[in-house]
Amino acid sequence: MSAEKRGNRFCCSRGFTLAELMVVVSIVAILASVAVPAYINYVNRAKQSEAASMLMTARLEMEEFYADNGHYASTIQCLPSFIAGNTACLADCSGCANASKPKFYTFSVAAAAGNTYRIEADRKIYGWAATDVVTVSAATDTPIVQNTDALKFSIFQWLFD
Repeated sequence: MSAEKRGNRFCCSRGFTLAELMVVVSIVAILASVAVPAYINYVNRAKQSEAASMLMTARLEMEEFYADNGHYASTIQCLPSFIAGNTACLADCSGCANASKPKFYTFSVAAAAGNTYRIEADRKIYGWAATDVVTVSAATDTPIVQNTDALKFSIFQWLFD
């Protein structure tokens, strides 16, 4: 049967041309090049906010440690949130080697002397960027981000490094 006998239903059905497909692919690529860095930055900021939350918990535990012992803890392993189950070591911080591993950041007591302390959370995100460091101390009420450019994702750096 020819197309004329079947009612000519094939005369107007055409597929997509290569040019139309290339336009759609280029639009999707442009949208992805904008969306991927935004998503990666969003994920990095969420991880940084988790570190800030853990720092505030560590700050409260540091104050509790001071109230119990008369001095600030010299290592992060002395704080209850950073030890893996063994709480008997809190009195003098001995035997606290089994620190639990935080997911994304490395936590440490950067300085503890007298009536002051500083706790750091750091994470190397990209090879070309500086380390993301968030700190909290006895003198601050909120965590401080030391390097605000550490989280910025660059698709060009990612592709060519």
